[in-house]
Amino acid sequence: MTAASSGRMSMAPGYNMSKPNDDRLIVFQQAREADESFWQTQERRIQGATSQPCCTLSGISAGLVEMAGNFAVIIHGESECVACFYQFGPSAHRFFSTDLNEQHFVSGQTAEPLQQCLRAVAEDLEPEAIFVLGTCPMEVIGDRFEEVVEKVQADFPKVAMIPMHTSGLKLGSQGEMLDWLFSTLAALPPKKPVPTDWMNRFREAGAQIQLSRVQSDDEQRQQAEADIAALLREPDWPRERCLNLLGLPKGAGERSGYECQQILQAAGLHIIGNYPYDASFDDWRAISYAPNTFMLDRTLYPKLSGVLTNMDRGVFEIPLPVGIEQTEAFYLAIGKKYGVVEAVREAIAAAKQTAQQALEQFRQRHGGLRIAMGLRMLNNYATDQLAQQGLGDYQAFAEMGFDITLLVQGPPEKKEGFAKLFRAHDISHPFEMFPEPWTISRYLDGGRYDVCYLADHCRAEAEKAGVPMIVSRSFEPFFAGVSDNVRVVGRKLRSGTAG
Repeated sequence: MTAASSGRMSMAPGYNMSKPNDDRLIVFQQAREADESFWQTQERRIQGATSQPCCTLSGISAGLVEMAGNFAVIIHGESECVACFYQFGPSAHRFFSTDLNEQHFVSGQTAEPLQQCLRAVAEDLEPEAIFVLGTCPMEVIGDRFEEVVEKVQADFPKVAMIPMHTSGLKLGSQGEMLDWLFSTLAALPPKKPVPTDWMNRFREAGAQIQLSRVQSDDEQRQQAEADIAALLREPDWPRERCLNLLGLPKGAGERSGYECQQILQAAGLHIIGNYPYDASFDDWRAISYAPNTFMLDRTLYPKLSGVLTNMDRGVFEIPLPVGIEQTEAFYLAIGKKYGVVEAVREAIAAAKQTAQQALEQFRQRHGGLRIAMGLRMLNNYATDQLAQQGLGDYQAFAEMGFDITLLVQGPPEKKEGFAKLFRAHDISHPFEMFPEPWTISRYLDGGRYDVCYLADHCRAEAEKAGVPMIVSRSFEPFFAGVSDNVRVVGRKLRSGTAG
């Protein structure tokens, strides 16, 4: 088989790759060295935080593709960049590309394709908003595509057109990227909300009707139809008793049997939006309706906090409601702001007692076991994973009675910086640094740990070390989740597997 037929590049006889015979290769080498220096500088900038870096184009695209609503997204650059993110979601069909090629970049002729694409999307889809996201080549050539967007915007005054200079060259933390996206969405023209808990009750009644038909249960069907009839008129709740939640785990309401909305409703409060996972485009436009927004780790969202504060809306921090102590603190923080602390205490009493009984049984059986808790191992833009520097589940493990050791992915020379971070969070348990996920088995080996808490891509390493593994941030929230969590951990300990 010849080099040509095998698909390999054939070298000219006598060519020495270590000695360039063309000045252009020297220029290329210098440019490559400068580029490497740039990336090393960017990496050093974010190495001291437990939040991992991300490409802003990929991150913001991933957030928008998962959000339902009447909007569109234009990726301004080569068509391959549309494939740089997970393309499945309720809005995947609303992504478009200007499909630029090398000739466009070299000549700087990027305005016309963008203008044509913007006009076509605005006329054919009639969206409420169009997000224009830049790619790496746009940043390299210094393309000022916001000027094109502004020009086309003048012809479509009812369509909000938002240019965003995203790209892989804008390396930053996942928290910074989410703050940019969330603050952009919150600043859109406001819209009247459809309350989350009312919508959940409406969906639940609809599901009961379908179930009753499958089971031929006329009594259940009649009750579900009566529930829907009572909900047909959208509630007009007092605005001062409404609130927003931001940063809870995905599907937190459904997975915990809507515990949160039921407890807050019992205290006379109503959830307008649960952002970002349970929020549509319309929900983001309605975020300013509620007088207060409660966030997991407000420090992650300075831009969003600024947007809401400028609207004269309150912004307050709450803990991740996992485990008993943090869940109680979550509810009481909200109750205190609205002056209904005693009503909240009464509403949580039964659920808290059930959770305490489950936790005590677990501690009697497994208290004192050793756990390795991995940090800085995910790149999934998950708000609950990023909150509190990725330490949101730490208190839940402490409640279970585990002897905790933190395993931090990162360069060993950053160890003192992480030591200061943990001291600031009142964490006194020991920690170790490890460089890469595929080396973690050597830190788990030797019977040092009874169980580990790692990102799902570390299963093979946990199996190699023979340590049962809990997938990071898989714990259920609220009091209802405590029984489920101790049951899952107990099963892992008994099975001794990483699956």
